[in-house]
Amino acid sequence: AGHDATSSTLSGILEALALNPDQFAAVKADLSLVPDLVNEGLRWASPVKHFVWQASQEYVLRGQQIAAGDRFMLLYQSANRDSDIFDAPDEFRFNRRPNRQIAFGYGPHMCIGQHLAKLEMRVMLEELFPRLAAIEITGARKVVQTNFVGGLRRLPTRLELV
Repeated sequence: AGHDATSSTLSGILEALALNPDQFAAVKADLSLVPDLVNEGLRWASPVKHFVWQASQEYVLRGQQIAAGDRFMLLYQSANRDSDIFDAPDEFRFNRRPNRQIAFGYGPHMCIGQHLAKLEMRVMLEELFPRLAAIEITGARKVVQTNFVGGLRRLPTRLELV
């Protein structure tokens, strides 16, 4: 726990910043924006793909009756791109507010390690950005073929150091 989601989100953030150099420049100029960047990176990358739950009581969700005992699947990537929740959900915006991403779950089912993962990502980016002048994608991306936790497997990139 803690490795896949963290590394997948970090690589997703670097890819998004390579594709949005204006956002990279803004965060690089003000590292106090890194926590918002991490939050958007979690929404964007959504490294955990799904989780299956069992309803403990009857519930109606958007007109759909769910009976106690029914199983249902939460698709994190879909939820984190829900246009009812997020304005322009297919755009990466490091300063998105509010950002109610659920990459680590929600409520009593939130990942207990989320705070450590966010801290690791924040520290990594705060240490990397002052040393990094530019990020350039130099080849085709390849993603991990998985049905649970995944992200980028390969993204040829050139990093220009300061």
